[in-house]
Amino acid sequence: MRFFYRDGAIIYERIELEKESHTLPVEEEVANTSVSDGTGQLFDNQRDLMTASRYKADRRMEFPSIAEQLDSLYHEIIVSGSLTSSGSWAQSIRAVKDANPKPTGSA
Repeated sequence: MRFFYRDGAIIYERIELEKESHTLPVEEEVANTSVSDGTGQLFDNQRDLMTASRYKADRRMEFPSIAEQLDSLYHEIIVSGSLTSSGSWAQSIRAVKDANPKPTGSA
């Protein structure tokens, strides 16, 4: 079984029986295009898929809400007059990304 993953979702699962592959032609075209242009990935098993995509779910749970991020950006601009990589918003985002690093070879 192979899994195609793009934009945080499993687009389809391809079941391979002996030497036959049962996949809709449209799905195969989407997968080949997306893999070649870097927007998707094919995985040979579900464990590899879950490992590669787990960091996104972990980050999603830890990032501040959009409202909190906008409030942080607003206050940073009002207080300092600019946004910098050492500001509170950037540091909060960096902390989440550092705690949940993207696996090597992940799209």
